[in-house]
Amino acid sequence: MRIRLKFGRGEVEGELPAGWRVTELVPPQRPALENPAAALEKFLDAPVGGPPFDDMAKRWNNVCVIVPDITRKAGAHLLLPALLARLERLGRGPEGVIIVFASGTHPPQTEAQKRSIVGGEVFSRYRCIEHNARGSCVPRGGVALNPHVAAADGIIIVGSVKAHYLAGFGGGRKALLPGVASYDECIRLHRLSLNPDAPGRHPRIGPGILAGNPMHETSLAAAKAAGAGFCINTVLDPSGAIIFLNAGDVERSHAEACRYVEAYQGAVIGAPADVVIASCGGFPSDLNFIQSHKGLDNACLAARDGGAVLLVSECPAGIGNPAFLDWFGHPDIAAMDRALRENFAINGQTAMATREKTLRCRVALLSALPAEQARRMGMTPVGSLEEGIAFCRATAGETANAVIFPDAGLVLPR
Repeated sequence: MRIRLKFGRGEVEGELPAGWRVTELVPPQRPALENPAAALEKFLDAPVGGPPFDDMAKRWNNVCVIVPDITRKAGAHLLLPALLARLERLGRGPEGVIIVFASGTHPPQTEAQKRSIVGGEVFSRYRCIEHNARGSCVPRGGVALNPHVAAADGIIIVGSVKAHYLAGFGGGRKALLPGVASYDECIRLHRLSLNPDAPGRHPRIGPGILAGNPMHETSLAAAKAAGAGFCINTVLDPSGAIIFLNAGDVERSHAEACRYVEAYQGAVIGAPADVVIASCGGFPSDLNFIQSHKGLDNACLAARDGGAVLLVSECPAGIGNPAFLDWFGHPDIAAMDRALRENFAINGQTAMATREKTLRCRVALLSALPAEQARRMGMTPVGSLEEGIAFCRATAGETANAVIFPDAGLVLPR
């Protein structure tokens, strides 16, 4: 069996051993929305769990639209023209609307990247501001937020929803916290991933978990307290097409989207696999390693203890944080955990999660990262998909049970 997997903006390919029993995990096919803008118009008139959009927007003088940054595809460029046209008809033109990229603590974006997210015409006509978590932030609803967000009468969220290895599901309320919150707020939020009563991770932190998840509940409370008035949720297929869209109340519309994602992404795999070969789905999901870790997390959920995992992730922007690799200077998981509790860092908890996986499984990494960086993270660097497959064969043998993820971020194995 020959496989081709996304790698950055291109592909890699290789031949699997004839004796492997192979399962390819892909989300079920769903038809793309023929006209996402028209679908949005219907939800503007009849939102999920809230009053008609026009009734709310008429009371707003200054509107802030929060959109994802380059690390998250949401199809915003397909929806913003319809949303902004509706606001203009209500008397809220470009002078009364600002667009803020919910970049959280991520690296800054290029002008071209920002333009690609919102579309050229919108980028030219509207003020499009990148959030700076370390810059000046203003309290609103008990949370320090981007000053443009804090000053707005109306806050509109545009985001995509898929399983998230910490918050249960992405999108929705996360646009406020951590998306446009201060650095200190982001630290406090991510610190909730630690178990308050014992070493390690909080027991309700994980993909697909909302009930009792402290990160989800804190982000949702912050979004509601800040007065996020309207939420537009999308679900995208592996090609980037919008297959689901709704809009309305920030809690109820997002919960409905999560239920859709749970059915769409969930895959029962039976016994854990001897071999897992996973692509992060290409750009932008494999832009850097910290983003790629989400795909690694799903891949390792499918692998047995001691099994082989091959992560296919270009990482053209490198690791994603200059301090990330420093965490691997701690001798073991216990030392990392102690260091996080003494001086928490977001990239530190990702480093600890990475080490947990590389201790449980034998992980190889096909990427553009320097080989010494892969080794420092406990992974074996490989230079091609064929070399990675050979690594897996050497670990699991010629008759392995293998699982292939063409897009590990879009399938949640159970």
